[in-house]
Amino acid sequence: MVVATSVRACRVGACSAPVPLTLTSQGVCLTHYLDEVFTRISAVQELCRQKEMPDSRTLSWLSQQGDLAVTLLSGEGPNFSEDRARLLELLLCLANLHESMRRPQSP
Repeated sequence: MVVATSVRACRVGACSAPVPLTLTSQGVCLTHYLDEVFTRISAVQELCRQKEMPDSRTLSWLSQQGDLAVTLLSGEGPNFSEDRARLLELLLCLANLHESMRRPQSP
């Protein structure tokens, strides 16, 4: 018989940090989650600099990251001020990216 259990420690390398309930499906701690999100956002920013718009799937993913950041900040929340600051930075980064995609690009 197979028993499903929830991941309680980060699955990245030797990291043993706890996984917040809202990140259980990703199986990573908040630090590793944010590292990945910032990496992916940088790729979207580069795409925008090349005057290309992200596809609808990427736009949906970006929206989900903002929602998740708000949930993490308001719910079980990060325990460390560094994590809280990075979540706030993520929201600011998403807002700036949204604004740059909204503005018409100059030739």
